[in-house]
Amino acid sequence: MLSNLQILLVVAASVIFLTLLYFFFKPIFTRTLIQNSLDDSKSLLFESELEQSTLGFNDEDAPQQEQELIILNLVSMDKSNFDINQVHTLLKNLDARYIDGFFSYRDMLGKEIFRIASGINPGHLKSDVKTHILLLALDLNQVSDPLKAFEIMLDSASSISEKLYASICDASRAPLSKQMVEHLKSKAQEVAHFKSLRNFSK
Repeated sequence: MLSNLQILLVVAASVIFLTLLYFFFKPIFTRTLIQNSLDDSKSLLFESELEQSTLGFNDEDAPQQEQELIILNLVSMDKSNFDINQVHTLLKNLDARYIDGFFSYRDMLGKEIFRIASGINPGHLKSDVKTHILLLALDLNQVSDPLKAFEIMLDSASSISEKLYASICDASRAPLSKQMVEHLKSKAQEVAHFKSLRNFSK
């Protein structure tokens, strides 16, 4: 017959084993849940390549030039639609402006840094919209400091995801990895370098 100590050790070992299994399989379940959610609405989702007109990026004072977009997606973890009123309140608390159906995050001078939309066509975030994906888009060529702009967008994505129980994903809607973050930072630094060279040559 097992002693109390032996029973306690068996129970403790079982709990540890189950805990390890949970943390091991959790990323797999999470990825599967997100993929299933996306597959269900595949025909409605934006493609990874977005045009300027899609999100209404424009700057009347700036000359037209090729876009260099960074896209992040916030995908509902449980596949349910976000509470759009909660989304509106949260984005306004982050000082984003509601303009023509989208939210625009701007710097102290009022210049747009990045734009937030629904990840499902037509992309607007009006009060009656239903969506389980939020899309954050940054045009590196339209901001004065591309790296800082990306870091601001990433911080905002982190804050929003915590409040809405969402997963931060990249442009292909795969969970955002540290390697991808570093890649996007390098991309922003490269654009900043080219911008400085163009300004120097003027």
